[in-house]
Amino acid sequence: MAQKPNQRGATRESIKATKHHWPTRTSFSPSKYFRQHQSTLTESFMRLVNYPLASVMTVMVIAIALSLPGGLYVLLKNVQSVTSQWEQQSVITLYLFPNLEDTQALALSHRLSAQEDIASVEYISKEEGLRYFERSSGYEQILSALPENPLPIVLRVIPKQAVDITTLSSLQALRDQLAAQKEVDYAELDAQWLQRLANILSFGQRFVYALSVLLVVAVLLIVGNTIRMAVESRRDEVLVMKLVGATDAYIRRPFLYMGFWFGVLGGFFASLCILLLSWWVSAPAERLIDLYQSGFQLQSFNADEIVLCLTISAFVGVFGAWIAVNRHIATIELQ
Repeated sequence: MAQKPNQRGATRESIKATKHHWPTRTSFSPSKYFRQHQSTLTESFMRLVNYPLASVMTVMVIAIALSLPGGLYVLLKNVQSVTSQWEQQSVITLYLFPNLEDTQALALSHRLSAQEDIASVEYISKEEGLRYFERSSGYEQILSALPENPLPIVLRVIPKQAVDITTLSSLQALRDQLAAQKEVDYAELDAQWLQRLANILSFGQRFVYALSVLLVVAVLLIVGNTIRMAVESRRDEVLVMKLVGATDAYIRRPFLYMGFWFGVLGGFFASLCILLLSWWVSAPAERLIDLYQSGFQLQSFNADEIVLCLTISAFVGVFGAWIAVNRHIATIELQ
């Protein structure tokens, strides 16, 4: 009949085998401290290598969760780069009151041309406006039957500033100033499309930020759950460490490094996925750019953004591990 192993004896042997690893306050030295951290870092990585399937699955889930906001960020960056190059000469169209005399309209035109922020003013008389409307609408016979010309005098004001997202507010202020003239019935700025685009980009930025926060929280939960299972699988080892007087910081260290490796590897594969996706769509995107004869260059993750992604993912991994380890080590009682 097999004898039951002596659990207390095994615990003593474990204590003797591990007792020489604990650092003491009297024997502290920086070189020894850094060697211990280096050894723990390597050991944590080897633990991931020893369980390749579970480690790869966890890393790829983290990579997918991080690549989604990263890919949306790259897309938004390219759209903003394109729109920053979209600028056209803006036109503010002033529709004067129908009963306004030509002399009053010409005086307003000369007065506006003298302003520093206005490049030129084009005067369109009632007759010119009617002829243009007849050509564009095809209703010559109907319009010729009218007793009088119903169209007002129109002034096309061309500001010196080209319209883009950054100058839109100043152009709107100029339009409001011109609309306040006593001769002007209505003023229109042909940049509503740009305002819609600015609102869409603002919405896209907030959506990317909100999605990034949600997915970072998801990564925290993934890392925390993985580290929680690692702590539970090494429960006996943690108990032995506590028996020999190991501090919570020493017990936490390998799990924090494990979270660090999960974060760094997840961030690395997320950056790799974004780079591969950018390369995959670069050919059709460049053909589309050539059709519009634009000098725009497709952008992807640069070196600074890759480093930032790795830093954020490593921090999230360590923070998630720290939360999980602190919570579970506190619940472990000495037996």
